Amino acid sequence: MKIAIKTTVFTGLSALLVAGQLHAQQTVTELLDTAPPTGGDWYVSLLAGGGTASIVDVDGEIGNLGTAQPLPGGVVQLTTGFDNADRAEIAFDGDFGAASSLLTSMTLGYDYYKQNVVGGNAAAAPTIKITLQTSGGTGDNFGQLIFEPNWNQPGGGSQNPPTDAWQSVLIDANTGGGDDPSTGGWWWTGGFEIGSSGGGTPIKSLSEWAADFEAADPVDFSNARVTSVSIGVGTFNQGQIGYFDNVSIQNTLLDATYDFQIPEPTSLALLTIGGLTMLRRRR
Repeated sequence: MKIAIKTTVFTGLSALLVAGQLHAQQTVTELLDTAPPTGGDWYVSLLAGGGTASIVDVDGEIGNLGTAQPLPGGVVQLTTGFDNADRAEIAFDGDFGAASSLLTSMTLGYDYYKQNVVGGNAAAAPTIKITLQTSGGTGDNFGQLIFEPNWNQPGGGSQNPPTDAWQSVLIDANTGGGDDPSTGGWWWTGGFEIGSSGGGTPIKSLSEWAADFEAADPVDFSNARVTSVSIGVGTFNQGQIGYFDNVSIQNTLLDATYDFQIPEPTSLALLTIGGLTMLRRRR
């Protein structure tokens, strides 16, 4: 399995907006070590203990991992060891827009693969997280909504996600909506005058959370922005080997799909071309 090396990364959020692109598929060949000052690039946002995050090549891997990957050329691999402190996450930062508007209109998607690991947490899988924040607010004006695959399986409640097969996820503002707060959607880490779900219920759709925030903390929530989208595996999820690719983010400011790939070995290609040129000259 090949691991990505550092190379030139795709143009970010600001470049997309300046170019006025309605939709773009971006090829990502590098995960930055730290958050870029202006946002707009994927970076390793959280690593702890034995956690790892990297772009790897699974072409030719036996089974569904290599034969059914959503986009060829590479995927992101997240791993944890067997310590509860292990975690791994990558993020894409920027000012995505007003939370009050985005939570009722944005669409997210990704494809993930959970490898079966003996002794690993069977409920864990690559998870999406959205960060909401109000600058200079009046109270607890920060929090994160978390979409976990185990809370979004058929039948409701928490069920272990499938292993050793690619899963395709599409999430809109109403995913998980309804009277039963355990049938799917997002849980909340706490903030905007609403307590933490603690990794469990209530599980609600984005639009339902927007209504709750508006009712509980109308001043801060009216000024809240969505400032980050991240994908990872959190603490207390031992023994994980997960993969994801084909991440889509659609909102009022951005409509893009991200294809994570191993960079082409351009240096080797140039050396080969140069060597052929020199050989021809000698002849």
